[in-house]
Amino acid sequence: MRNLVLRKMHLVNFKGAADVTIDFKDGMTSIYGMNGTGKTTVFDAFTWLLFGKDSKDRKKFDLKTYDSKGKIIPQIPHEVSAILILNGQ
Repeated sequence: MRNLVLRKMHLVNFKGAADVTIDFKDGMTSIYGMNGTGKTTVFDAFTWLLFGKDSKDRKKFDLKTYDSKGKIIPQIPHEVSAILILNGQ
């Protein structure tokens, strides 16, 4: 059996997250908050990184980043990176 551990994830212009780094500590990390605060964004970023899909198994979903007036910010990069430990390495 393989063991995959997520240690760190960094999101840049991914949905509503302009520049977010999450450090996952030993044990369990809980992500919680009010509606619209980014919980699903974190999950979508993880599934996009691993599988190229969002958490609802869709390859085509809205990655666009919007400005404060609700307009799409054109031509900016969307990035998700992570540090993963597989079987201790």
